[in-house]
Order: sequence, then C-alpha cells, then structure tokens
Amino acid sequence: MRADRLRLENFRNYERQEIEFGPGINVIYGDNAQGKTNILEAVHMFSLGRSNRTARDAEMIRHGGDRASIGLDFSAYGRESVFEINLSRGSRKTITYNDIPVRKNSELLGKFNVVYFGPELLGLVKNGPRGRRRNLDMLISQLRPNYFSKFVELKRVVESKNALLKMQEPNRTLLDIMNEKLAALSAELIAYRLEFIRRLERFAAETQKEISGGSEELSLKYMSCIGRLDINADIDRKELAERLRNRISAAAPREAEHRETIVGPHREDISYEINGRDARSFASQGQQKTIVLVQKLAEVRLIKEEIDETPVLLLDDIMSELDKSRRKFVLANIDDMQIIITCTDYEDFLGSIGGRGGVTGIYVKDGTAERQSD
Repeated sequence: MRADRLRLENFRNYERQEIEFGPGINVIYGDNAQGKTNILEAVHMFSLGRSNRTARDAEMIRHGGDRASIGLDFSAYGRESVFEINLSRGSRKTITYNDIPVRKNSELLGKFNVVYFGPELLGLVKNGPRGRRRNLDMLISQLRPNYFSKFVELKRVVESKNALLKMQEPNRTLLDIMNEKLAALSAELIAYRLEFIRRLERFAAETQKEISGGSEELSLKYMSCIGRLDINADIDRKELAERLRNRISAAAPREAEHRETIVGPHREDISYEINGRDARSFASQGQQKTIVLVQKLAEVRLIKEEIDETPVLLLDDIMSELDKSRRKFVLANIDDMQIIITCTDYEDFLGSIGGRGGVTGIYVKDGTAERQSD
C-alpha cells in the first residue's frame, strides 16, 4: 500500500499544495509550526474519513476560508485509486472514491490503511482509558467496517439513554428497549475487541521479547464492562449479550442515581503487563515508551496479516522522543513499507539511518512543501 500524491487546497495552513511521495521513507522536515503534522493529518484522513486530531471538520479549513479539499492518489491491492474529501463550513463533508460518492464513512474503510504514531501516544500506557479505547477502535474500524457502524450506533444509543436517565421519571418501557439494544450492540463490539486484542498480543509479545533481548514478556489484559475477560477464551455473542443484560440490570440503581449509562464498551479499558506486573504502575518511563512502540509495530503486522498489504506508517516527530537503541529498532523493522515521517533536522535523521537509500526529503516552510530528492 502506498500514498503517491497528496493535494491540499485551503487545508490548515496550506493554500494550494501538491506533494508527491516516494515509495520508501519520506522525511517531512522543517522548523516547528510550519505545517509538517498537517500533512500527516491529511493522509490519515483517508483511512477513516475523519481527522485523528479534531472532531470538528471546520477546524481543518484554512483561516478566512469557507471550503477546503484534500485529494490522494494511492496504490493498493494491485490498482491505483483516487480519494477526494471536500470540507465546508456549515455543511457535512463529502467524499468520493474513484469519482463515486461515498455515502457514509463505513464505505471508505479498508481501502487505504495507515498506522499512526505521534508523541501524544507515548502516554498511552500511563494515561486514562479513553486513549487506549480510541487507539483500538481506530485499528479495528480500518479492518472491520461493520465494527465502525455498530460503534456509531452504540454511541447514539448511549446518548439517548443518558438523556432518558436525566428525566425526572424515565419511561420504563423505553428504557428496557434501549437496554436490550445496548446489550446486543455491546456484545458485538466486545467480540471484535476480544479478537483484535488477542491478535495484537501475539505480535506485541514477540516484538517485546525481541527488543528486550528476551528478558520481558508482554501481555495485554481486557478490562471489559462485564468484568476482566480472558482474551483467549471462546465466548460467543449470545453469552456476551446475556452477561451484559445481567450487568445492566444490576447497575440500574447506580445509573438512576448518577443519571448516566455505566455499563457499555464506552467504559472499558486495556492494560499492559510486563512479566506479570501492571506496566502502568511498575514499568519505567522508558519501558512504557517501548510498549507503545511495540504496540504500533504489532498493528503494522496485524494489518499486513489481515489484508496481505503493508499499511502506510505515519511517524510524527517520534524519533526525537526515542533513545538510540529504540530508534535503531524502529528502523530495522520498517524495511518493507512506505513511511512518512516528520522531523526538524533532516541531516540528523539521515545520519541516524546510516546512509540508507530510498529516502525522499520534503522541506516544509510557511505552509509550502518542496520535494528535495529521491
């Protein structure tokens, strides 16, 4: 899988720009606040149809403008394709794939896959569960469009149930209907999460052993809304739905008291353990960074296993956050894929890869990008 050409018009700080990527390592470099990360954001948009930085499309429109557009020519599954996304203030964005309108985001998913790693993800292990859930949801959504559709539907059910619970006297019949819908949708989402956490752990454990010289065993734990689940257990959707009904019923008094939905996938978490100990509590800062790095490399391997194509790897100024040994490990594991990476010092990056070929430099300054070399 390869991003070939990106077109930007009134996107963030770019008035009009076309960027041609090379098939190997693409280094987007320049001073801070020049627009490097905006390029990664634009490329990432075509994997999910939404930004990885903001929930408001209008924020991506250049200051003073009413509309913006981004386009991507890319290669995947043995063919060349084109995506176009148009943004406008006050109306919904429109997306086309090979000139065919995409009616909803789920129709876009799976056509262009990326794995993103930026400095904000280095706190994935120690920070709150929302980031871990979001990271997992983005991975699954790229590979299972039905997951994304069910996730959006669940969000609407939770919002409706919360509104009902806030009423002075909630309609009991309507609440029962919502709870049944919540149980059914949650069972499907939990089944997907179980599958992908299990597969992620397999790849992550192998990579953690390699990077630690065999001294560290990494395991992932699924802290579900129905209790801690064994990720290797064979649990079907019917059993999950029944357990959810029981948990929702038991939580009814607390939900009535707090006037919000307490049971559901929106309240779940994933934890990491090194040699059987909780990494959030016991791992050093360096070990926690390594776990996130390992997770991202595991995501690349999982996507490749799933679709028989290597995703595009987006690295946002991450090398400056890693020590020499971890940078060396990353570079040793990204041989067979396209990488788009941002940094401030191009020469320093070239020195860190030891004269490795196949590098394309793209210099960014004041919202303009110029390709330097192949």
